[in-house]
Amino acid sequence: MWSSPAVPAASPAPDDLDVVVAGAGPAGLSAAAACAAAGLRTALVAPGTRPWPATYSLWADELDAAAGPLGLDPATAATRYSPTVVRTAAGGERRLSRGYARLRNDVVHAALLDRFRASGGEVVTGRVAGMLADGGREVAVLADGGRLTARVVLDARGGGPGSAQQRAWGEVVAGPVPDLVPPGGALLMDWAALADPALPPAFLYGLPLDDGTVLLEATSLAARPPLPLAGLRDRLAALLAAHGLRPAGDAERVAIPLDGAARGAGAGTRLGAAAGLVHPATGYSVASSLRLGPRVAAALAGGSDPHRVVRAARPRATAALLGLGLEVLLPLDAAATDAFFAAFFTLPERTWAAYLDVGSPPAAIAAAMARVFAALPPAARARLLRDVARTAGRRVRIRRG
Repeated sequence: MWSSPAVPAASPAPDDLDVVVAGAGPAGLSAAAACAAAGLRTALVAPGTRPWPATYSLWADELDAAAGPLGLDPATAATRYSPTVVRTAAGGERRLSRGYARLRNDVVHAALLDRFRASGGEVVTGRVAGMLADGGREVAVLADGGRLTARVVLDARGGGPGSAQQRAWGEVVAGPVPDLVPPGGALLMDWAALADPALPPAFLYGLPLDDGTVLLEATSLAARPPLPLAGLRDRLAALLAAHGLRPAGDAERVAIPLDGAARGAGAGTRLGAAAGLVHPATGYSVASSLRLGPRVAAALAGGSDPHRVVRAARPRATAALLGLGLEVLLPLDAAATDAFFAAFFTLPERTWAAYLDVGSPPAAIAAAMARVFAALPPAARARLLRDVARTAGRRVRIRRG
């Protein structure tokens, strides 16, 4: 039998579960904690439960919205930055009023894991290799041959590889570096810092860290095929040398599939990247994933269909428009990309903020696209129209093929 919520059982009874969660990244752990806190008998299957090594950032207002339902203290869950700076050659420096935040992974991970265990959740060390339906229940098949049966299996194992990726090479340097990153602020994008007309577009991203160092990343926003990490490493190394900076810690390597398909149909409910929640034009997903867990838990606790909740988190028409936005970005050279983002951040905050959210209604996405187009110089508008026409033609040929 499952023990009381205050005292977790030594191991989950294989047929006595409400929820099995596969994967302990932000999407999986937040959903598992929310399900257990909602009184659902929950098992979390993962190879380990160490804090996440990657850097996860989001907008401060997104953090505030997600923190409460997850039982997180927004004051300690993340480091906040102000101002948020964007630099382009075409538009100069723009300081955004919208605050930025970086998750404190150790704090958030520990809080979610503690909430999960205190609510009766059980961690199963292993890996889910597959899922199947069995007589109205769902089964998580483990790599070692074991099985866990529950009302529902939540799949947070990540999405497909994709053909287009965002990539970045990051180094930690001694701070502060006020000529690159504003004191106390976040450098969201600096397209001028790494500009080279002979090379694909890349921008500099920078965040002060809690120990006084600064993370700097040379970032390829989107490319198909993806840019080699070695090239980004070399561009960042040249920038550091020009500013008299030296790496002071381990390098960070980033590779985010932007057009990876959601995991296929069948048993299980997908979460996070497995549900296609990675923004195809920015690579962001952590805010959407943190918001989704409590909503799925509430649906399961109330006897509702969790698939509807997931579909609502990523409207199909919105996904199609954002996918088009990715295709528009891919062929742009360095100068055209710089001009695009110089125009993008002239929009009202509510307009560009809606575009950066995979859960926005399609009308908001379309409105942002139209306003960016109108804000571009005439030559950039003409090029964009040609790129969209080529993209549409390619899709037609693929469908006919």
